[in-house]
Amino acid sequence: MSLPPLPEPLSFAAGLLLAPVLAQAARRAPWRALHANRLERVYAGALVAVLLLWSFQAGVRPGLDFHFLGVTVLTLMFGWSLATLGTAVVGVALCAAGRGGDWEALPLAILLGGALPAALSHAVQRFVTTRLPHNPFVYIFLCGFVGAILAAGAMVAAQVALLAAANAYPFARIAGEYLPFLPLYLFPEGVLNGMLTTVLIGLRPGWLKTFDENTYLKS
Repeated sequence: MSLPPLPEPLSFAAGLLLAPVLAQAARRAPWRALHANRLERVYAGALVAVLLLWSFQAGVRPGLDFHFLGVTVLTLMFGWSLATLGTAVVGVALCAAGRGGDWEALPLAILLGGALPAALSHAVQRFVTTRLPHNPFVYIFLCGFVGAILAAGAMVAAQVALLAAANAYPFARIAGEYLPFLPLYLFPEGVLNGMLTTVLIGLRPGWLKTFDENTYLKS
């Protein structure tokens, strides 16, 4: 996600907020389980895939663009903590390559495009796991498809609110040039994550940290 130049106090506040989020994610990350299950290469490959997704953007202005997130399936695979840390790594890599906007806006971009979608995807997954029947179709539809739409929608809503509040663009311009294309973005985002979740359940259920193969497939 690339953002236009924003007020320095806003970027500074985003950095202050991001630091404890990443520290908490690093503390809670299941590093031992990742190593014990020999999923380090899978994690690295997933981050490369997210990097490629984020590299291709379509939009009219900086901050008013769309790109596939893939954060929901990343969260389902590795959990909130590793997904959040992974999006931070991807954001830094894109900035270093000159594809992620200014370094000053990086903390805010990571919060909006990484931490927020990962947190919402995690919340949906926890609700489905603890409150609903353990059915693989329920998991795929709600965690993969609906969760991805909600995560991407929350990111866009926060992004639009931020740009309007910071007077980066008039809201009338955002509403006229950006928001009409939102449905064309949200549905494919849901389909992409839902399809990837389905493929992983069918071929590599062990790669989905949040999917208990014995519980879901036996039921």
